[in-house]
This record gives sequence, C-alpha cells and structure tokens, in this order.
Amino acid sequence: METMAMEATLRAIHVLAAAIWVGGTVALVFVAVPPVQRLEGDDRARLLREFGRRWRPIGWSALGVAVLTGLGLAAYDHAFDTAPSSFDWVLAVKGALVGLLVAGAYLHDYVLGPGLARQIREGRPQSIRPLLTAIGRGNLLVTLALPVLGVVLSELA
Repeated sequence: METMAMEATLRAIHVLAAAIWVGGTVALVFVAVPPVQRLEGDDRARLLREFGRRWRPIGWSALGVAVLTGLGLAAYDHAFDTAPSSFDWVLAVKGALVGLLVAGAYLHDYVLGPGLARQIREGRPQSIRPLLTAIGRGNLLVTLALPVLGVVLSELA
C-alpha cells in the first residue's frame, strides 16, 4: 500500500510539473511573444529579456521536477518487468524526446538567445535568429508531444 501511495504522489507531482512547463511554454509562444515581435530595438530586447528572466526559474524548475519524477515513475513501472514491451518502446521514445527538449531548451535559453541579444546590441546582422526560431518551434512540438506520450504510457502500464 505504501508503494501505491508513493507512486500516486510521484504521478501527481509529475503531472503538475509537466502542466507548468507545457502551459507556460504555450502561454509564452502564443500569448506573450507575438505582441513583442511587433516591437523594435530596445523595447523588444527588454521585454524578451524580462520574459526570460521571469520564466526560466519557474520553467526550468518544473522541467527538472518532471524529469526526476518521470525517472521515479519509470523505475516503479519497470520494477517487475523482464521482457521489452510496447511500454518500453514508448518510454524510450519519451526519454529521448525529453533529452532533446532539455538540450534544445538549454541552447535556446542560454546560448542562442543571449547570442542574438548580443548581435542586436552590437548592431550586427541577426544571423542567429533563424536557428533560434527553429529550435524554439522544435521545442514547442516536443513539449506538446510529451504529454501525449505520457497518456499512452498510462494506458500501457
């Protein structure tokens, strides 16, 4: 009974952390960023920097909690399994996508974003922007795919 309570607690925390990451990402992409994209120069850079400053601690904490609780849940779900199953394949795909998301989000937030800001500040051509945009869009697609895979896993468990 104690194991079931622990698993239920992990699952609840995992879902809440994922909801924060997914909801925040969707809000930024579809609500906050579009009006800022219509701005130019310092106003645009200042607002994007402020969004990042406010979102990063919340988003990265939620993503970290989701990853850690996901690892715990995977351990529970595999405690007695011996042969690979559909669950294992979906879990492997989800794990790979999480790794891709973490790498993409890191590049977006801590490498390319600051690099683009530097280019703008220095008045140089914004050569980083297309890659930053592509990685941001890819991150959004992966972010939306992960909860779907979570539902698939819950059906297979």
